[in-house]
Amino acid sequence: MSEAHRTRLAWMRTGGWCGLASIGAYLAAAFVPLPDMLAYAAAFAFGPLLALGAIGLYAALSLRKDGPLPQAAALFAVAGGITILIMLAVQQAIFGTMAKMTAALGDSASAEARAAIERVSDGLNSVHFGIDVAWDVLISTAVILFGFAMWRHPRFGKIFGGLGVALGLLLLGFNLYYFPVPPASSNSIDWGPFVALWLLGAFGLLLRAQAWAKERALGG
Repeated sequence: MSEAHRTRLAWMRTGGWCGLASIGAYLAAAFVPLPDMLAYAAAFAFGPLLALGAIGLYAALSLRKDGPLPQAAALFAVAGGITILIMLAVQQAIFGTMAKMTAALGDSASAEARAAIERVSDGLNSVHFGIDVAWDVLISTAVILFGFAMWRHPRFGKIFGGLGVALGLLLLGFNLYYFPVPPASSNSIDWGPFVALWLLGAFGLLLRAQAWAKERALGG
């Protein structure tokens, strides 16, 4: 086996485990009550781990057929991983700052002062809302492209790939329709958790594809 094939297999293994860890971090940060430091660690780990997972998916998909499709999918996913890290860092910084400002007002603050704080909060929230939509656009595009790249892959297939395309289109469409506010903040459907579950399945299939990839690398 060539060194290039060993590197590809190593990326599949690394990407699979990092991808699973990214979804675990996402679910923990979103749904598990954690101390602040652990919640920050889980939230901030999500994007970088997802980016590594995307490289692993590219390694598996390009083994069957390389080209612009899996390459673009990986690029959009890596860009999305960086963007969600920026969004979460900005969001938590805003939340922390506004919490301190609200606490500093005290119970005796005037209605005008509280209204001013609310206006500042609304303005700052629009910043992380915008970055959040950018993340959703990037990751939904990546999922759509990954889904098409999986269409003829023997270890992913049309059903799983088609589901990815459908979920990616739903996530993208809802975010564009409700822009500049994310759908979840507009009391609409947030397709993000469904995409996360699809990615969980994709990384699981990625790990299972290692035997196929090794056989293919050896010319089997």
